[in-house]
Amino acid sequence: MIALYAWKARSAAGRYFSGRMEAASCAEAAEMLRSRYGYVVALQRCRQDSVFRKLCGGRKFTDRQRIVFFKQLAVILGSGIPLLQGIEILRQRWSKELGLVCERLQERLRAGSTLHEAMACDSVFFPPLAVTLTAAGESGGELQRVLEAAAGYYARQQELKSFLYKAAAYPVFLLTATAAVSLFFLLYVLPQLAGVYTSMQTQPDSFLCWVLWLNGFLADNCLLAAAAAFCFAVMLYQYRQALQGCLLHLPVLQGIYGLTQEIRFCKLLALLLNSGLNITAAVEEAGRVLTDERRQAQLHLFRQSLLRGVEIGTAAQRAAGIFSPLTREFIAVGAATGQLPHMLTEAADILEQDFKDRLERLRELLAPALLLVAALLTALVVCSVMGPLFDLFTALPEYE
Repeated sequence: MIALYAWKARSAAGRYFSGRMEAASCAEAAEMLRSRYGYVVALQRCRQDSVFRKLCGGRKFTDRQRIVFFKQLAVILGSGIPLLQGIEILRQRWSKELGLVCERLQERLRAGSTLHEAMACDSVFFPPLAVTLTAAGESGGELQRVLEAAAGYYARQQELKSFLYKAAAYPVFLLTATAAVSLFFLLYVLPQLAGVYTSMQTQPDSFLCWVLWLNGFLADNCLLAAAAAFCFAVMLYQYRQALQGCLLHLPVLQGIYGLTQEIRFCKLLALLLNSGLNITAAVEEAGRVLTDERRQAQLHLFRQSLLRGVEIGTAAQRAAGIFSPLTREFIAVGAATGQLPHMLTEAADILEQDFKDRLERLRELLAPALLLVAALLTALVVCSVMGPLFDLFTALPEYE
């Protein structure tokens, strides 16, 4: 689970830096700090905020805000305005929360920090990827181009997220509507018929008896039921990452999830190579998007092969758990022609189109399946209501 850590570090030149950062573990946070500064002076996990505060009062910055920041800062630097003056322009135009981000950047820049060092101290807004790209742009003298590339990367990620949300909107709406209508019938309509069955001296079936008992229990213990529902919601929120991991290992979703991991890895690797990072450093940084242990193990083997001097096309062939056959072919061509970042981008674009096609087909299959579930629930409700009435009518004597 991602946690927030307060840290203090020292560089080889003896300069001290401090801030907060998010990491999966204390060891990962320490490794990131050592690779960035050299020496870790202090590292402590921050006290977790309450779930209620996270749900009601906590605010996270979005990728859209990062896109605007990088785009505007790139335009300002391209116009010849100094960095500190450019950040001051952004501070005056932005909201209070984003203005505070700019103020903290200005303070650290005036204290002698570079831009990427100042950004690293504010990891809530600047993720490690943004810090790495900025460091590469500063060292290569191409900060403006790298900032534009970072904005483009986050924009493509935002487009992919929007596509996922749109693809999931109809199935989620259908499932929610089905559950709401079913609960309405089960907990409101059916109990209204209880008096009818009693007056007619008709015995409801077992399912209807259970529904009537549940309705009475909820009516008598509404506060207890509300507290149980709230605790269940809090538990789901606390263990949402574990639940997400279980869902992503389902056979239907596992292939799609693996495809998204490969797309993100290829796009990020191409971006890092274009920014001037060497291949081993770029692979290590891009590997942060691979979350499951199997792909992390494959990534370690891939990087070790590169460190031993193995040609990247051969190393990619050995890392079949990360790269699909299409991507391995594009990597081999890119390595042979000297166009590796371009070929990685091309492979990611093809895989992204394949991903969208798969998701569209899944949605086409899921919609009728949910409709079938809704029809079965409706049939169950109708049978529960009409069954006792049919039994009563059947028992009536016939008159001539």
